[in-house]
Amino acid sequence: MSISRLTVAGLFLFALLFGQPLLAQSSAQSFVVADIVVEGNERIDLGTVLNYLPVRARDNFDPASDGARALRALYDTGLFSDVVIKRRGANVLLVEVVERPSIGSISIEGNQKIPKEELQSSLRQADIALGRVYNRSLLETVERELRRVYFSAGNYGSEIDIDVKDLERNRVALDINIKEGAIAKIQHINIVGNTSYSEDELVKLLQSREYTPNPFSSADEYSQVKLAADIETLRSFYLDRGFTRFEVDSTQVSISPDKRDIYIVININEGDRYTVRDVKLRGTLDVPEQELLDLIEVEPGGVFARKDIVRSSNAITDRLGQDGFAFAEVDVLPDIDDASKDVGLTFVVTPGKRVYVRRIIFTGQYKTRDEVLRREMRQFEGSRFSPALVNRSRIRLQRLAFMQSVSIRTPRVPGTDDQVDLEVNVTEGPSGSFSAGFGYGTEGASVNLAFSQENLFGTGQSMQFAFDNNDTTRQLSLSIRDPYFTDDGISRTVRAFISETDTSNSSARTTYLSSSRGASVNFGVPLSEFSTFRVGAGYERTEIGRTETTPDDINAFVDEHGDTYDLWNLKMGFSFDTRNRTVFATSGFINRFELDFSVPGSDITYYKAGYSFEFFYPITERYTFSSTVRVNGGAGYGDFEDIPFFKRYFAGGVTTLRGYRAGSLGPKDSVGNASGGDFRTLGTVELIFPPPFVEEPGATRFSLFTDFGNVYRKYEDFDTDEFRASYGVAFVWLSPVGPLTFSYSYPYNERSGDRIDNFQFTIGTIF
Repeated sequence: MSISRLTVAGLFLFALLFGQPLLAQSSAQSFVVADIVVEGNERIDLGTVLNYLPVRARDNFDPASDGARALRALYDTGLFSDVVIKRRGANVLLVEVVERPSIGSISIEGNQKIPKEELQSSLRQADIALGRVYNRSLLETVERELRRVYFSAGNYGSEIDIDVKDLERNRVALDINIKEGAIAKIQHINIVGNTSYSEDELVKLLQSREYTPNPFSSADEYSQVKLAADIETLRSFYLDRGFTRFEVDSTQVSISPDKRDIYIVININEGDRYTVRDVKLRGTLDVPEQELLDLIEVEPGGVFARKDIVRSSNAITDRLGQDGFAFAEVDVLPDIDDASKDVGLTFVVTPGKRVYVRRIIFTGQYKTRDEVLRREMRQFEGSRFSPALVNRSRIRLQRLAFMQSVSIRTPRVPGTDDQVDLEVNVTEGPSGSFSAGFGYGTEGASVNLAFSQENLFGTGQSMQFAFDNNDTTRQLSLSIRDPYFTDDGISRTVRAFISETDTSNSSARTTYLSSSRGASVNFGVPLSEFSTFRVGAGYERTEIGRTETTPDDINAFVDEHGDTYDLWNLKMGFSFDTRNRTVFATSGFINRFELDFSVPGSDITYYKAGYSFEFFYPITERYTFSSTVRVNGGAGYGDFEDIPFFKRYFAGGVTTLRGYRAGSLGPKDSVGNASGGDFRTLGTVELIFPPPFVEEPGATRFSLFTDFGNVYRKYEDFDTDEFRASYGVAFVWLSPVGPLTFSYSYPYNERSGDRIDNFQFTIGTIF
């Protein structure tokens, strides 16, 4: 018998002989329990006490044996600090209990490095929460759990003080005060047992770093989680290079007496390098065997590499998924020959049954209509399940301007092995905005009024209204776009605008006055999942006014052709778009071809053509490489040789070539202002990344960039020696009032007469 059981039995016998005279009078006599009465319980209901009590009404109760058993059962619950069992009258069993207090409140103060929510979650996992029963041993559990959390984060110098205060209704308050102390720094990392790779090469693979004086770096802060990840990094490094028998024998972590310095020793056993002996495919194959073999990246005679095996298995699984085998399994069985140092690999394929989609369920949307989301799906209800179609559906939903995030789950239908449901959870972002204000950008002071709605009444249609008034331009525009004007996905965009320009207020451009108004309608016809053909028509009337500084070529043009021009335009375009997002894309590319020309019968006949290419490649989860190329050119036809001066191309500024004043590059007029040209080339290379210390950047991003290009009077004048270029850093924020774009750049091949603006920004305008 254990000491605790002897203690309970002793207490019972002591109470029986000295503390319970009613029971002592007949202690040797058993009786049949007619009723059980519980007294003293306040928070714990009667049913709970009776459930734990191993005695029932009409049981024969023997005080000598059943009494000790009943006491032990109630004490073992941990709910009571005192229990007394008495006999009342002839056959009533009286149970008197004193409840342990419950935890009424838990407060945590002093924590800064670890969020309070994380500490509270850790306490809940240790069964320490409001309403739980309190006992003194609980304090040790609380302190031990909090120390575990801080130790795992490298805070070995943390101090934890717990104050217990009594509250009304038999409750207590736990006031936890934490002194976090400094996080221990890694002074040295030593890897022992390596022969094929140097210690410096291996240490560079680790997230953990030796002490650095950089106050913004946390790489030298010790963390158990980070060290565990580093061990897996080493394991993957060796297994991907043929070391099949690689092992981490041990890891020693030493801490200095002041608990501020950490020394890490990692003992490894590399083993020998193994090659691949042969590759086999086995199992039930519903796909041609050679097609699956072609997906295997492992070659006989090559070095054994786990990453190639994993990629090959995933490729086979994805291929089977295209044929509806959603739960296909591919197991790789290695046959290791330690004598010849090679491995035979057998890919065992178990396709399972073909799986079909039963239902598609949308959750999370509060405004968007169901059909707006459903029409973007490429995986349909009742059809064969395809991971590729599910992924494409997610991307299409994610590309909607009013969607912030999209996730898709594919749970099996209960009771079946060949059906799944698609649970599509969406998070809607802000779809509309209204702003009015005053701003200042590199185009000068501006007043703007704007209304934008990307998801009008939940239909997926968009409407934009904008009024801008700055030093050079006043513009009023309204556009409405219906992405599904027809059921088969043809879009329609209707736009009307009024614009007045006074370039005499610009220090960079040729000076003249213009007033334009017009309207257009454009249609987008999807040709495939990624390609779209666009066609549209529009009308525009432009009136030109002259100033004292208007250059001679414009004066001559107006004298010959008048100052009012009616233009009827046709537009055609083609795009091929594989980007994962339309805004802040991180992968994919888009090709665009555009042709805009005024039809015969217009006052001026000309054409403009353009090509642009944007490419995005994810280097890591946080860093994206991007490159952009734009080429634009045009000419007049019929009685006209050139593009009209008010339709020319310009360069310089935030949206074209940063670091140079907006519209200041290219050919110059007689007074040295930019007059635009008929041909333009632009290029950009960027490294895009989120703001530092931000886990989920959302609507913000930074980039390091270089821009290059220029504008030429004619295509024949194109000369790369005339390129201008700059480099710098940019920041973009998709704010509620519209995109805010900032850049600071340095031109590095400017020429005499170029106008430089190192810092440029636009506020409240579309970039």
